[in-house]
Amino acid sequence: MNQIQLPETYVALSDFRKHDVYLPEMNQAQIIADFFPGTFTELTQRLSDITGAFYGGMLKQAGKLYGAEAIEQLSSTFMYDLGSRMALKNLETKSNLQPGIPAVAKILIGAVFTSSPEYNFEFKELNDHTCELLIKGVDRYHRITQSLQIAGLLKWPVIKPFIQGACDTMGLDVLLEIKVLKLDPDSTCSYHVTVSEK
Repeated sequence: MNQIQLPETYVALSDFRKHDVYLPEMNQAQIIADFFPGTFTELTQRLSDITGAFYGGMLKQAGKLYGAEAIEQLSSTFMYDLGSRMALKNLETKSNLQPGIPAVAKILIGAVFTSSPEYNFEFKELNDHTCELLIKGVDRYHRITQSLQIAGLLKWPVIKPFIQGACDTMGLDVLLEIKVLKLDPDSTCSYHVTVSEK
């Protein structure tokens, strides 16, 4: 009898699964092999898709309950709060992170690494006075809101309040500009971001 090979992702993340309890008649190894994401790329993409679906689904429901104007308001408030929380968490856990424009850049990098795998960044300038970069790739927020037919009710990119929340939480008086260089129907995007001292 062939033994079922468990996905590498399952083995690496087994601490999360160590308290799962299956019934004796269930083929645990087969269920894991069939349903656990086989690669870290697949796992990351699935988590990103779920995050996007949650965001879009909540906005669509808010629009049904409270009107179309609630969609932008909820998105903006949520993103601002998320940026603020991420800034606070990083300031608390990274003792060498000092409030400033370079810290904003590092928080953006961390957000891409942990939360927005479809984005890539390209820094153009970074110093104590200015951060200039391109964010490009696929905008999952645009993708889900396009599919739910609510993208036209939002101000793009929806990540602008996230960056503003991080800056405000650090007490920075900055000028934040984001230009949409490209935002295609397939959600391929390119955003030019500048954070600079006033």
